[in-house]
Amino acid sequence: MNARSLLPRFTPLFFLTFTLILALSGCTKRGERGEDGKLQVYHGQLRDDVKSLDPAGAYDEISWEILPSICESLYQYSYLKTPYQVEPLLAADLPTISKDRLTYTIPIKHGVKFADNPVFKATGGKGRELKAQDFIFAWKRLALPAIQSQGWWIFDGKVEGINAFHDKLGAAKGAEVATVMNEPVSGMQALDDYTIQIKLIKPYPQLMYILVMPFTAAVPSEALALADEKGNLTDTPVGTGPFMLKSWEHGRRLVLDRNPNYHADFYPTDGSPEFRRKGMLVDAGKPLPFLDRLTMDIIKEDQPRWLNFMSGEKDIIYIPKDNYGQVLGKDGDLIPEMKAKGTQLNIESGVTIRYVSFNVQDKLLANKPLRQALSAAIDREKWIEIFTYNTGRKMLNALPPGVPGRPEHSKIKYDFDLKHAKELLKKAGYPNGEGLPTINFDLRGADSLSRQLGEFITQQWNAIGVKVNVVPNTFPAYLEKMKQGALQSSYGGWGLDYPDAENIYQLVYGPNK
Repeated sequence: MNARSLLPRFTPLFFLTFTLILALSGCTKRGERGEDGKLQVYHGQLRDDVKSLDPAGAYDEISWEILPSICESLYQYSYLKTPYQVEPLLAADLPTISKDRLTYTIPIKHGVKFADNPVFKATGGKGRELKAQDFIFAWKRLALPAIQSQGWWIFDGKVEGINAFHDKLGAAKGAEVATVMNEPVSGMQALDDYTIQIKLIKPYPQLMYILVMPFTAAVPSEALALADEKGNLTDTPVGTGPFMLKSWEHGRRLVLDRNPNYHADFYPTDGSPEFRRKGMLVDAGKPLPFLDRLTMDIIKEDQPRWLNFMSGEKDIIYIPKDNYGQVLGKDGDLIPEMKAKGTQLNIESGVTIRYVSFNVQDKLLANKPLRQALSAAIDREKWIEIFTYNTGRKMLNALPPGVPGRPEHSKIKYDFDLKHAKELLKKAGYPNGEGLPTINFDLRGADSLSRQLGEFITQQWNAIGVKVNVVPNTFPAYLEKMKQGALQSSYGGWGLDYPDAENIYQLVYGPNK
């Protein structure tokens, strides 16, 4: 799941989508397996540090790889069914919706408990029962100006009373903030301990998808005792999920342990034919989770991650760009040597897009013909060949395959054409790049793959006379620059929050952030 936010001052140039995700799983040499051979400790690796484990603050792929295992929402996707279907998680059932589609009444499960934590002083550190009010508290936190939650948009202008509440919080000072937080919001109410009511200003067809997102995960008010001076719970999540945070060495390792309080949950008993064919229903009906511990080492370079996997130290890896040819045959399947080691190949379609962003409020890039020239200078087919082993697909329009309403026949207006690119550059006032200042191009990482990408962009734009200054970043630093509007041009990505065309088109709608 990619940078998941885009400022209105950026315009995205969509040029390819990764529709195939190739991952390998193997057998560790660590010996941490149960008597029945099932893995008890998962040894994984992350491509960068987690930015936040606060449901109100996390909005990037890496953070969202971890957070749902700790904090849960009302609903989830049926993960062995296609197309996407929403099903209850902490909710006891799907909502009852009024005829005018403005009021949603949602029952929540009884007996669900938060993980044990010292913040629950009334119960001696034992996790108390989840109540409807824990969702209301979590949703109101999205309106806190000090947090600057990137999740505020999910309710902004959509829920009755939430904007007036947001404005009142913005005007509050010091201790007044806590007082305002305790005030009710007419569109978000706990009717009793196990019933939530949401009142909308206008119909919100995406609301069921929204209630799957980690932004809406339950947060107990007691957790504020762990918050930083701004109210963030970045390092101190308290949730109802199957795991709880044991330790987090920033930049090095993150460890999650099984939550002994985890509510009854079971592996799916139904799935689409494609998942049945893959044998993914052999554990149907078994209690979850299967694991006792998750250890996630933060390793930013592809090759150290690859060596860890090949030596049996890690269980799963997304195949790095430079290693496709070592493990895949011409038929796209694993070579015999890899199969003999017990390695398995998993290929899944995805809805993540990659693009170049231009800051249109930048004095230089406000020049539209210049942006068009830069677009026409990028050889997308070459990009896909080099960086995806031809598993990527070129974006012909803003919607990735699989999203309802996607146009069948599209054409990129400023696709790769060096002659046209040079003409556009001349039209922009910089013939052959003469007089054009160096353009900064920010990367989402500082690893070898990011550096190779920077070199590729440099070569592409150098071909028409454009000079490039490539700027490596840590992923959290990149996200912060994006949030502050401090990028000139950059490499961006978007993993859909939910399977709806609106989730793509909203990126280029001015008021959105």
